[in-house]
Amino acid sequence: MRADAVLKKEEEAIITLMKERALGRCREAQRAYYECVRGRTLSVAWACREDARAMSACLNAHTNAATLARMKTQWTEAGKPSIEDRSRPPRCFDED
Repeated sequence: MRADAVLKKEEEAIITLMKERALGRCREAQRAYYECVRGRTLSVAWACREDARAMSACLNAHTNAATLARMKTQWTEAGKPSIEDRSRPPRCFDED
């Protein structure tokens, strides 16, 4: 088994943590998009296109395969500490 191999359950927990971190890191892009869509209906499609792209690009930058692989490696190198309490992630996932 590879050194950075993880169980499916462990991988799912790491993915969840990765997504939560991405949401935190993209808070400003989300806020800009949500401000743009507030009070709009059909015009959202063209009026907020750039804000939506910026938010999507930010989220994609923080939730890609390379990020997941890096987090798996960090986690296994740290001895697979518990990640059940996502409000207090292991120190191996301290902000980069």
